[in-house]
Amino acid sequence: MAKSISIQKTVACCILSAAVAFSGSYAIMRYRFNAEFPRYSADEAVYGKIGEIRRTIDSYYVGEYETEDAVDMAATGYVAGIGDIWSSYMSKEDYEDYTLSFSGKSFGVGLYTSYSAKQNKIRIVEVFKGSDAEKLGLKKGDIILGAEDKTVEIDGYQATIDAVAGEEGTMATLTILRADTGETETVQMERKTTEQTMASGYMLSDGKTGMIRIYNFRKGSEQQMIDQVDKLLGQGATQLIFDVRNNPGGAVVSVCDALDYLLPEGKIMTLKTKAGDETVYESDKNEINIPMAVIVNADSISAAEFFAAALQEYDKAIVIGEKTIGKGYSQQNYVLSDGSALHLSDQEYFTPNGKTLIGTGVEPDVVSEPGEDFDLYFSSEIDDIQLQTALKALSE
Repeated sequence: MAKSISIQKTVACCILSAAVAFSGSYAIMRYRFNAEFPRYSADEAVYGKIGEIRRTIDSYYVGEYETEDAVDMAATGYVAGIGDIWSSYMSKEDYEDYTLSFSGKSFGVGLYTSYSAKQNKIRIVEVFKGSDAEKLGLKKGDIILGAEDKTVEIDGYQATIDAVAGEEGTMATLTILRADTGETETVQMERKTTEQTMASGYMLSDGKTGMIRIYNFRKGSEQQMIDQVDKLLGQGATQLIFDVRNNPGGAVVSVCDALDYLLPEGKIMTLKTKAGDETVYESDKNEINIPMAVIVNADSISAAEFFAAALQEYDKAIVIGEKTIGKGYSQQNYVLSDGSALHLSDQEYFTPNGKTLIGTGVEPDVVSEPGEDFDLYFSSEIDDIQLQTALKALSE
């Protein structure tokens, strides 16, 4: 009996010791967890409020609604509430479209267009290679009068553009006014994925200046830019002008690779996270050694203004135009469990000289405003005041 009691006591002590050890370990883990995520309990407040709103709507709202749509809007509002205009929420469908576009691909009929509200015209700016639009011989300046059963004149711009959308592999019917002949024709084009035209180039009328327009810095844009520079140098260009007006930016890697081709050996960009971790992009010793200029405007954003800033700091190019917006954050996409995503500012970037662009933007070396009736894509070379200012600055 005594031996039996001793065994029971021993077991009890072991269990007690284990419990004490577990409690201590749990307390330590809990402390570390709370230290690492001090506001994690705030989730409960968010869930509580959203849940209260949902219960009230379900109890009293007389209409019908889709829960998924309401959740998407709530998520959109929450991210907007952090006060960062560069961060956003994307539904699953929006994220899929974004991913395709950011990869340098485009789904549609293979056209980049520009709409003039004053003239109420949709005009073709670029025709993507491999598209049916290219096969049909559509060109810059051709006007889209309508799509499917919608017309710009009667139904408006947005309704016409929306009518072009559809499932992959289906045909879209467009009415086109040819710029060179003035004739109207109806064409059919397959809706499919094609490579975007992100950079294009041509020689100016002086016969010595290569003009490269960079529409964005998405994946593949750097190679398109390099190809255009090489082409123009092969045609005898002795100076280059890069046009990044209305360029909304793009990928860090793409803009750094584009700059690497132009800059001498040295630092290009430094990225810093909230935790203080740094990523540094550098250029090799190969560079382009001819006079260069970059034209910017208030809609040159993110990678576009950084492109100008880096060339300016290395004294590789004169910057012409208007002060840029001043975006100094880099974003990454954080995919959520349902396939939606947060496009979140998670790094600050710095120029080669360690300067942030936040709130300051890029100050042009020569300030130049566009004319009142200026059309970026269709005004003539002589009517482009900022381009003429760039040519003058290069000559001096």
